Formats: sequence, C-alpha cells, structure tokens
Amino acid sequence: MLGISLAAAVWLAAGCQEVDPAQGYTNRDLYRSDVKTVFVEMFQSQSFRRGVEFELTRALVGQLELHTPYKVVSDRRKADTVLYGVINRISEQRLVQQRQLDRPLANEMVLVATFSWKDLRSAQMLIEDRKIRVSADYVPMLGSGRDSAARQAANDMAVRIVEAMESDW
Repeated sequence: MLGISLAAAVWLAAGCQEVDPAQGYTNRDLYRSDVKTVFVEMFQSQSFRRGVEFELTRALVGQLELHTPYKVVSDRRKADTVLYGVINRISEQRLVQQRQLDRPLANEMVLVATFSWKDLRSAQMLIEDRKIRVSADYVPMLGSGRDSAARQAANDMAVRIVEAMESDW
C-alpha cells in the first residue's frame, strides 16, 4: 500500500513539472511575472457614437482586476505598464428583417478597436497596434437595444484584450 501511494505521489509530482509547451502542458503563469501594475488610459473613439469608449475602459479595468495578477493604478507615474487604444469603428447591420413591415427583428453591432500595451520602465512595446473585432446581437422587439449591444460588445472586447495580454507559450 505504501509503495502504491509513493508511486502515485511521484507520478503526480512529475505531472506538475514545467514542460516544453511544444510538447504538452506547463504550469507557468499565463501572465508576465515582471509586470505588477497597469495604467489604463481612456480609449479614444473615431466613431460618432459616444459613450462606448467609457464602457470599454470600465470593462477593461474590471477584467484586468478580475482575471490577471496585475493591479490597475490610477496614477501613470506609479505604473509599470500602460494600456491604451482607439475604437476604430462601430457599425450596425440588420440580421433579420420583417418583410411585411420592413422592420428589423434582429440587429448586430460590430465594434473594432486597436490597442497597445507599453512597458513604461523600458519603453518596450509589449503589444503594438493589435486590432480586435467583436460583435453583439440585439433584438429590439424583445426590449434590447443599441445600448445593451454596445455594453455587451465592450465587455467582449475587454475579455479579448485581456486574453491577448497573456504570455506566449
């Protein structure tokens, strides 16, 4: 019995060791260990639709605090890195239309943004001008509208940006 539990312990310990990512699993952290703090600048917007930049910035701060080891700071001088970006385009299109009344039944909002992540200590660009596109559907007849779609698209964009900040394997 002791031999079986010792073999199981050795097998489990061997399975938790760091391995070459090309060969399989690793126990390394998903995020950079040399970065402790991030300053998030308000995203700029090239669209005429206002308010989405606030939603995106707020969602991004929440996602960083929730899913990363980084602390979001409000003073740029105290940050290791800065994250900034531009909302390039916000567009809408009909997905389903009611023929008799020429009324949209389902719409899609598309949000396209470009972001960069810069190390303020070394002035090195960690991510430079990465473009991300997300979309959110909404059905006006069910009570959802442009604002809820914009909020959903901003949240999805924030998730995608935080995922892009993960270290390469």
